[in-house]
Amino acid sequence: MNILLSTLNSKFIHSSLALRYLRAFGRTQGQAYDIVEYTINMPVLDIISDLTEHDADVVGFACYIWNIDMTLHVASLLKSVRPAVKIVLGGPEVSYTARRILEQHPYIDYIVQGEGEEAFAKLTAKLQAGESPLEPAITGILGRETGTDVTGTNTMDVTALIANVGNVNSLNEIYPIKGSEEVAEVADLGTIPFPYDESDMVDLEHKIIYYESSRGCPFHCQYCLSGNANTVRFFPQERTFKELQWFIDHKVKQVKFVDRTFNCAKHYHLPLMQWIHDADTATNFHLEMEPVLMGQEEVDLLVTAPKGRMQIEVGVQSTNPETLKAIQRYNNWAHICEVIRPVIEGGRTHVHMDLIVGLPHEPYERFGESFNDVFSLTPHALQIGFLKLLQGSGLERSKDYDYVYDPKAPYEVLATHVMPYDEIRFLKHFEDVFERFYNSERLRTVFGYLGRRLIANGESAFHYFENLTKAWLAQNLHQRKLNDRDQMAFLHDYFEKQNDVISKELLEYDCLVSFGGKVRGDELGLPKQTKELLQAGETFWRDEELVKQFIPNYRFVEWRRIRQDYCEHTVTLATAVILGAISEAEQKTYKTKGIDRVTLIIDVKQRQTPFVRPEVVLVNE
Repeated sequence: MNILLSTLNSKFIHSSLALRYLRAFGRTQGQAYDIVEYTINMPVLDIISDLTEHDADVVGFACYIWNIDMTLHVASLLKSVRPAVKIVLGGPEVSYTARRILEQHPYIDYIVQGEGEEAFAKLTAKLQAGESPLEPAITGILGRETGTDVTGTNTMDVTALIANVGNVNSLNEIYPIKGSEEVAEVADLGTIPFPYDESDMVDLEHKIIYYESSRGCPFHCQYCLSGNANTVRFFPQERTFKELQWFIDHKVKQVKFVDRTFNCAKHYHLPLMQWIHDADTATNFHLEMEPVLMGQEEVDLLVTAPKGRMQIEVGVQSTNPETLKAIQRYNNWAHICEVIRPVIEGGRTHVHMDLIVGLPHEPYERFGESFNDVFSLTPHALQIGFLKLLQGSGLERSKDYDYVYDPKAPYEVLATHVMPYDEIRFLKHFEDVFERFYNSERLRTVFGYLGRRLIANGESAFHYFENLTKAWLAQNLHQRKLNDRDQMAFLHDYFEKQNDVISKELLEYDCLVSFGGKVRGDELGLPKQTKELLQAGETFWRDEELVKQFIPNYRFVEWRRIRQDYCEHTVTLATAVILGAISEAEQKTYKTKGIDRVTLIIDVKQRQTPFVRPEVVLVNE
């Protein structure tokens, strides 16, 4: 029997850890599964064409919020052209609504609820043996049997079945849904082998590598499915060390832990963090951390780790006590500040923090307060998410908050009892603008400065970005497809209208170093360098001994190469101080000489700090 595992990833760079766990466990049971992955951006008919080429008897699909509708479409077409194939669904998007899915979609044969390794292996073993996997029930397996077996005998098309019995409801009566409605859990994670092998390292060379050291979550957040069960289990720790070393030996760029709460047990996660901290590697490790559970030990490891070794994602979601009570989440904001601030200020660990729009009891302005609270920590990225009424979650089952939301996945909220649609719609644009600019890796200098300035002056960052969003909408930029130059030009114009000279000049610097000096134009404050400026700079660049004072090992080889790697740009003294080109004491000296602007040499590859071109100072003197 040919068994095929598949899923529709949201992007090409993503990969499915779940399918690889199923494959690895199946091998321990003497079963062989093939894996084929697609993306939601691929044409459905191309996916069907490829699936049918595998000539599978059983096809299992991993279902998530981003792919459920398209997966159901693919499954229905596959059943239409290959009526004998057994279609099995699994994953979080069907684990808590299995009966509903089966009732509404008669082309689905079985659904695996919860962790699928043991349940799926038992299901396929029964099918291989020609036995029913529903009687007796297998924990986690729910489905229906219509008399179709994997060999194709007694095959009847689902469409024909419905035609014969009248409708889907009648079909459900004649072929009732049977089996277990329990959500399966693997009690001993040590029985599940390492999911990757050498072939994966070839196939996943340019994709994100996912990994987990534990399963389950100790919390019960009502917007999430992870807290539906109360068990947290761990993979054997010594084995985890060996597997992480395997990734390092294979020079994996990033290992993204999918543990729902990586730091839920100090006896387990602290040795892992220490191991990652001490490893000799360039691999980056992404961890989802619960800040309330963090202590000084975690902080010390994160602030002393080699730069870029770890990055953490911290879900705050809201700082409103009434909201947190409603979603059964406990946030000690003072403690969060105490443990997260030094990690951010330490500059060695990237910190990503999350908020959610649309939670109970949080109207527009109160969300703005939550935003300002988190922004005050100046995280490297602040992600604004929008509540999704996940099927089976506590909020989805609740009738207390008058939610209006899209009934199709991803079930995103449109209005709440305290936030009307128009405000949520505006915040969608707000999130887009904030993501483009503040969260952009390319604009760290200007928005780092802006963040510090807003906080120091006691200004509302929420209202600042609110005004930026209004300016964006006023130009109808949300209706246009913009390139990098367009976006930078908008921002440059905004700073100019605000008479914000420093932000404008820092944006010009970011444009030079982020785009390698290639994104230029008058609208960006970066016109082509004048003949006079080029001539003034040439004298400096030809003086090798002088240049070596600023650029070690410098040699004048080729004028064109210098122009590719370095730019001359004139800025105010205040901007030069922020860029580290001059000190505050030097700024005062320049001012006493009547000099208010200096020309900087900027290395677009950022191999050294910008510095003042010496002869420009001499000319002004």
